[in-house]
Amino acid sequence: MASPLKMRRSSASVLFAALITSTVSAAPLLVDSFESGDLSATNADGFQWSSTNRTGVVTENALIYNKGPTNEVPAYDFDWAPKHGAHSLRFEYPPGKAWSEQRFKLGDAYRDIWFQYWVRVPVNYYHGQKSPTNNKFFSLWMDGYSSKGNGPSIAWEFWGDPDGSSRIAFHYSSGGYTIMGSHRQIKPFISVPRDRGRWMEVTIHVKAASSSSSNDGVIEFWRRWEDESPDARELLHRTTSADIAAPPGGPNGWAAGYLMGWANAEYAEQTDWLIDYFTISTESLINSQGIGPTEAPPEPPTLRLQ
Repeated sequence: MASPLKMRRSSASVLFAALITSTVSAAPLLVDSFESGDLSATNADGFQWSSTNRTGVVTENALIYNKGPTNEVPAYDFDWAPKHGAHSLRFEYPPGKAWSEQRFKLGDAYRDIWFQYWVRVPVNYYHGQKSPTNNKFFSLWMDGYSSKGNGPSIAWEFWGDPDGSSRIAFHYSSGGYTIMGSHRQIKPFISVPRDRGRWMEVTIHVKAASSSSSNDGVIEFWRRWEDESPDARELLHRTTSADIAAPPGGPNGWAAGYLMGWANAEYAEQTDWLIDYFTISTESLINSQGIGPTEAPPEPPTLRLQ
């Protein structure tokens, strides 16, 4: 029988961003379903959401947190029904505006890290008026994004098709933004109109190379739709030979990243993405049951202040 769970939490205001540890099996480093109504989620290692950039916490009826608490109802027709609970993280792309991203700092450096979260395709999704130019989806780095770091960085980006659908691929840098080849493993990602309004679960695994002379870094990406079981997760990307070793001067692993980002293919009309149930772990999440379309999120453990 597992030993009692212990909350590793530095703020009592975070009700659902639960971090729990066990002496028998490892729990996620962080789970944030945004039920705190803000971006205050943290853990013992100091995870931190950065400032908002056309992002904010929403309920089904209003934007309730942007740069601070607010209560805004947009003038346009919108659909912000969350995947879990009463809140989600919204990414706003007004017509012709290219940038909406949410950065985060992990609070520590991790050589082997997993991410899993739900993301909803906008109900009016069309890849963009500049199709087939690329849009950002998820990025991760060690000591600096793109050319700003000596360590490696990884980015997933998606491209448009003539009918407004999208394909996704990834690329990575070994450091100093030295791109290791072109975008890799381009796969179908979003089909228009079929996937409009659907939630997809994304699972990402990244492991640093064992040394600067070893090309054994791992990059993996799975996806399943909300009407599919966890067993149906589809592996879209995998490489086990990536040149992504930690830089000699540190940090010794992945330290920061961002969700969504620059849309080179700007949207012709107001387009809102939603993200929910953002999970980070040092243990595999590919065999997790996740949260299915009819399941409620688990009850958070009883808060115990240190």
